[in-house]
Amino acid sequence: MLILFVTAIGLCRVEAQVNVLTAHNDIARTGQNLKETILTPQNVNPSQFGKLFSRAVNGPAYAQPLYVSKLAIPGKGIHNVVYVATKTNYVYAFDADDNGGINAAPLWSVNTTPNGTIPPSALQAGISGTPVIDLSTNTMYVVSAAVQGNSAVDQLHALDITTGAEKLGGPVAIEGSVPGTGAGSIGGKLAFDPSTQTQRPSLLLLNGILYVGFGSVSDEGTWHGWIMSYNATSLRQIDIFCTSPNGTGDGIWMSGAGLAAEVNNPAQPYGRMFFATGNGSYATSWPWNSTMSYGMSVVNLDLTGGKMTVRDEFTPYDWALRDAQDGDLGSGGVVLLPSQTLASGNTLNPLVQVGKTGKIYILNRDHLGEFDATEDQIVQEVQTPESGDQSWGAGIWGSSAYWNGNLYFGGTNEGVNNSMTAYSFVNGKLSTTPTSESVWKFGSPSPTPSISANSTANGIVWAVDTSAYYVGGPDVLFAFDANNLGNLLYSTNSNSSRDNPGPAFKFAVPTIANGKVYVAATNQLSVYGLLGDTPTAPPPVFETPPGRFNGSQNVTITDAVGGAQIFYTTDGSVPTVNSQLYKGPITLRTNATITAIASATGYLQSAPASAVYSSSANAPNPALSLASGTYSGAQNLTITDSMNNARIFYTLDGSTPSVNSALYTKPIRVSVSEVVRTFATAPGLLPSSLVSADYTIDPRYTFDFSQGFALAEGAIRFNGSTDLDDFRLQLTNGVSNEAGSAFYATPVNIQSFTTDFTFQLSNPAADGMTFTIQNNGPTMVGGAGGGLGSAGIGKSLSIKFDIYNNAGEGPNSTGLYINGAAPTLPAINLAGTGIDLHSGDYMNAHITYDGISLNLTLTDALTLASWSHSFAVNIPAVVGGPTAYVGFTGGTGGLSASQKLTYWTYLAGAPPLPNYPAGFDRAGLTLNGSSALSGTALQLTNGGALETASAYFSTPVGITTFTSDFDFQLTEAVADGFTFVIQNQGPTALGNPGAGEDLGYGGIPTSVAIKFDIYNNAGEGSDSTGVYVNGATPTLPAINLANGTLQLSSGHVIHAHITYDGTTLTWTLNDSFNAVHRSTVQKVVIDIPHTIGSNTAYVGFTAASGGKTAIQNILDWAFATE
Repeated sequence: MLILFVTAIGLCRVEAQVNVLTAHNDIARTGQNLKETILTPQNVNPSQFGKLFSRAVNGPAYAQPLYVSKLAIPGKGIHNVVYVATKTNYVYAFDADDNGGINAAPLWSVNTTPNGTIPPSALQAGISGTPVIDLSTNTMYVVSAAVQGNSAVDQLHALDITTGAEKLGGPVAIEGSVPGTGAGSIGGKLAFDPSTQTQRPSLLLLNGILYVGFGSVSDEGTWHGWIMSYNATSLRQIDIFCTSPNGTGDGIWMSGAGLAAEVNNPAQPYGRMFFATGNGSYATSWPWNSTMSYGMSVVNLDLTGGKMTVRDEFTPYDWALRDAQDGDLGSGGVVLLPSQTLASGNTLNPLVQVGKTGKIYILNRDHLGEFDATEDQIVQEVQTPESGDQSWGAGIWGSSAYWNGNLYFGGTNEGVNNSMTAYSFVNGKLSTTPTSESVWKFGSPSPTPSISANSTANGIVWAVDTSAYYVGGPDVLFAFDANNLGNLLYSTNSNSSRDNPGPAFKFAVPTIANGKVYVAATNQLSVYGLLGDTPTAPPPVFETPPGRFNGSQNVTITDAVGGAQIFYTTDGSVPTVNSQLYKGPITLRTNATITAIASATGYLQSAPASAVYSSSANAPNPALSLASGTYSGAQNLTITDSMNNARIFYTLDGSTPSVNSALYTKPIRVSVSEVVRTFATAPGLLPSSLVSADYTIDPRYTFDFSQGFALAEGAIRFNGSTDLDDFRLQLTNGVSNEAGSAFYATPVNIQSFTTDFTFQLSNPAADGMTFTIQNNGPTMVGGAGGGLGSAGIGKSLSIKFDIYNNAGEGPNSTGLYINGAAPTLPAINLAGTGIDLHSGDYMNAHITYDGISLNLTLTDALTLASWSHSFAVNIPAVVGGPTAYVGFTGGTGGLSASQKLTYWTYLAGAPPLPNYPAGFDRAGLTLNGSSALSGTALQLTNGGALETASAYFSTPVGITTFTSDFDFQLTEAVADGFTFVIQNQGPTALGNPGAGEDLGYGGIPTSVAIKFDIYNNAGEGSDSTGVYVNGATPTLPAINLANGTLQLSSGHVIHAHITYDGTTLTWTLNDSFNAVHRSTVQKVVIDIPHTIGSNTAYVGFTAASGGKTAIQNILDWAFATE
């Protein structure tokens, strides 16, 4: 039996230096670099080894960095090159050894997002799978994902690794179908749908054929597992394999590990492939074929000619239980191990695979073991120590690694950190317990180890702990002695100020090549190596002493390295090689803080050096009452100047202010993240220097689990069947007759609040879950089955999400229940609402309570279907006090479901409101149709014909009584106009999209709108206003303003002041242009809550241009409830 462990692709190309051209070093996915002659256990320590430099990239990186040595870059010479691909669809090529001089900028970078599309959203994941490089043709193959209109777009690119240019006629769209009746099929055909699939596993290139695998988008929608094969020289699609053509699920993701392969017979050069699948359908029997469903399995495909044919499979005996628990076998990748000589003298060709449950499977590649309902018929299995209600061991979210007769695993249990472990693997036998383990315990998700060694000597295990991703912390890089993991050689947290890899991002895999270690994080690639091997340029020297000056000042900067380039800024920010290049003395006439770095070929970039120069001829700089940073909740910003008659101008979007910018007159309410830039003028003085501050405003949540629940145990009490499933809070885990609950451990204010949570019901047979407020204690759990875990809990209020018809409520219902009442009837049947709790989609729940009404909005995160309802209830009276325990309950009966939450925030007090007093930013807005931000203006139509737009505050607000103020300006205005609208359809509501008609409002049900109309469509006049309900055509009846009061299309800035007192809707329009003051006041008696069917709604604007045109801008906006 022949297996080729290739460091390139297919047949090995001999190099003087190592290359890393595919994920985990080779197509067997062993993770070992056996040609590392520089790094050893003796010199990898905090005093000799550390971070050499970092490179900025756009966005976080799932993909492992790749490496090519001694590559000729056109016009730039020979370089060792490291490649990074990000989740914003960027690919970068950097010099792998230093960042100075000619290597200061990327050798090249490309954005693979197609024209006409937008970068990936949370559902479409950019570049997720590690690319692959064919060194024989200097080609990198990479798959990007983006959004075009309302559709997802996946594309296969072939990039020239020397320039980044597209090759082979690429990119090509990834598409296709197979015969089948599985979930999402139409007419006996199952089409690949990129909106429900993620290209997660690393790409495989073997014998001129490229293989591209796909898993789900967080198990949402009608997903399947797919592999597509392409001719690597033409990008022509050869074949499509689907894991569940007549079923559902069975995604291929393996947490980013690569499709594993080998050429096991020289007479069959196309070889064979192995991969693992996740939860979903399983229906197979010998002889296997492409119509069967291969869930929770390890599958062997023959690859002859690029055609994929099932030759073998293994499925654990308990797959159904693991499937119900979402215990993916396919969370971990497959590793092909070297052939073993057994005690019998026979040869074993093994592979190893571990999934979420932490059971280590050793399989025979020549006979995987198939399915046996009683006992697995395989070479060996070893169960790691179990914990939690689901009895899972140290599960793998990534891959293991192999070196010198040892296997290395970085598993994690439910909510429990675990050591890196080593097991011996000799003569085909895995040790039943670890031979060594690390003292450091890794959090979720588990790390994927990589190995560097010089053949069988100097083995080092490298791993990145990314668990701080959930709390916004940094990655931590570790190096362990491969012969004894208890011997920690190095970690970045031993000198974090020097060695921090950057903000953590899940699933990072380190790459080791030629004495360097490469770690990709969020917005950053960090390069580690032996300190002092490459000199660092000394910081620049300011020959002109800092201090005060009159008139002007010339500043001279030098560096001790001859030929070094100096880059500088004058605002105190740290420069990069994209900053201003120093070419001679810098002439200053105003205050400046000059910061400079030196960059020279053969050197690492210098540390920054700064000097402050102050002009006595300038107005004093403004002072901001708030320093740059992150704040919890809205803040009041005061700007002052030491000169009494100074005038202060400012912007809030980071743009440079001028004397035409907003004039500071009163404190600024900073309620969303903004960049404030300001300066001062004073008579007889030059303007002050520019002063900037960057504010990040986090909602003042009472608690915040927006990054998941991996670290929530303790803050949240888990009761009954509740436990963690990686970062998800799982109330029931797929077992029948369960009851579980999870309550925040401290009582919180429930007199008024806003809470948001995301839940998913997988394998949803029965029964459902609730959001519950109760005043008994954090350990309460109610009845199982139809009790949904809440029945019997006194002093309580529950909102249910029910998936089983126990008493006539239907199989898809919601409702409100108090004091432990059985959550069956009365109920609200969700049939026909677009909300299907059985869909498997993530559901976003938004709940607000104002002391009178509890308002629920459910939104399907995949289809964007939305439904709202309001319940009148006095919660403090029900639960017996102003504070209580809040949380969730769930139950199963004779049937089961896996009921999980991924996100939860709770904000005591009033919900957020629109507040854009000095202009708009994207925070809190949903923009639809032609609407966009133009500077700080909300531009509804931009001067084109047939435009339709809407823009809403993304969170429903109270509308029982309110005040709304905004300034608007209509220029080049011919037609048609805009509305201020209150509606209950959701933040994407848009009337007659694409038609340019009815002011963008016509056709929006359950709504109220005030129009501002500039075109006479039906006799209403060319300047009119009026109130319209339920999407009525906003023409007649109307109030004609053509009596000289004001002209909407004048181009003037007009202020609108709107109030509603519960009975009367009043709106006042003021035009104060020049000395002429024009205004109008209108009133309408209307019951707005009754009209829209709720006490809360989405507020915003719609507009259209029809066959004519207009530029319609809303300049600012504030909304307050009363």
